[in-house]
Amino acid sequence: MAIPIARFPVGMKRGVTTVEIVAIGDELLSGATVDSNAARIARELEPIGLRVTHKATVRDTVAAIADAVRDGLGRSGVVITTGGLGPTKDDVTKSAVASVLGRPLQFREDLWEALQRRWSRRGKIPETNKTQAEVPVGAEVLPNPRGTAPGLAVDCELGICIMLPGPPHEMQHILTESVTPFLAARADPAARKPFRRHLRTAGIAESAIGERVADQLEDLPIEVAYLPEIDGNDVRLSAWAVDESEVGKSLEEAVRRLHALLGLHIYAEGARDLAEVVGDLLLERGMTVAVAESCTGGLVAQRLSERPGASEYFWGSMVAYDNRAKVELLGVSEEALERHGAVSQETVLEMVDGASKRSGAAVAIAVTGIAGPTGGTEEKPVGTVWLAVRVLDRTVVKRRHYPGTRDMVQKRAAQGSLDLLRRTLLGEEE
Repeated sequence: MAIPIARFPVGMKRGVTTVEIVAIGDELLSGATVDSNAARIARELEPIGLRVTHKATVRDTVAAIADAVRDGLGRSGVVITTGGLGPTKDDVTKSAVASVLGRPLQFREDLWEALQRRWSRRGKIPETNKTQAEVPVGAEVLPNPRGTAPGLAVDCELGICIMLPGPPHEMQHILTESVTPFLAARADPAARKPFRRHLRTAGIAESAIGERVADQLEDLPIEVAYLPEIDGNDVRLSAWAVDESEVGKSLEEAVRRLHALLGLHIYAEGARDLAEVVGDLLLERGMTVAVAESCTGGLVAQRLSERPGASEYFWGSMVAYDNRAKVELLGVSEEALERHGAVSQETVLEMVDGASKRSGAAVAIAVTGIAGPTGGTEEKPVGTVWLAVRVLDRTVVKRRHYPGTRDMVQKRAAQGSLDLLRRTLLGEEE
């Protein structure tokens, strides 16, 4: 049974608080394309007090799109669609929305002329692109400087429907430049907004974080979310209020308690990457780091070098994957390799020693392990990794076991080496 649609006076400031998303495309349902647009829309709209409460993914058919839009308007009164605005036969979003809103499509000569001008450098524009100059009667055109399909917004008695192109780089630009201001002007000024704190951790499992935190924040008006990633777990604290002054003290108290509960596992607040944290510690101490990598294949070096100005603290990396490279580049002894193997405490210690001596750097990292999916043994299963860090005359070595696929082991090993260096620079260990 179709959901009845609430009707609003045209142009009324109706205090929008919720939004629904309709993602359109057979490729989304088949898994050929991953939908990143919905997450971006939710992140963009929350700061203006709008919460995404429902998302539907539908096929490229008029019936499927129309049903989803009609249902969304009935629930929240605001629907954002993504996809289906191109010039091909399967791009039917505008037709579907027009049928729901009772707003027929009209050809806009000004839009067609603008499209022709944009195509002029490439030659004559195909006639099929004319469909992109058709818009529902009364729709506001949202400029798209990154593509040929403009966004569209219709604010009518049935509610608000916003149509955005599917390609993320196009959708994101229109979202930020046009959609957010459009909806902000219609949002409920008394709506609660999310105020957040984001803590990043390393070297501790999501379940262990949950066990430590448990009910320790229940007396605070805070929502706690655990965000697991391949190479670490983040904790997000959220409090909803009209103004941050209402929840600021509670958020700060929650952050203080988490630091007490999780200790050195917390390496940053906000969006800072662990490599950036390590870089700052090296800069503060006037130190340079050299890296010797085997199983990570240069991933540690990539992480350290991504930041502009990394040359101030990053000497370089020697990727010694083959045993001969370990001997010739790092001076690892053939005896250590023969007696203990490439994945061993003895070998990783000689690797970090070689990186230190050959670079002259005050700090060195070494990583060697079995990333898989083959090569493991009962004594050294896939995921076995040895890490070594040297800071001046202090050397720390650790054996780790990282679960997962080959790329997961590599990413976790790189993160683990950076975290071990962070802890060593701070003079702390687990």
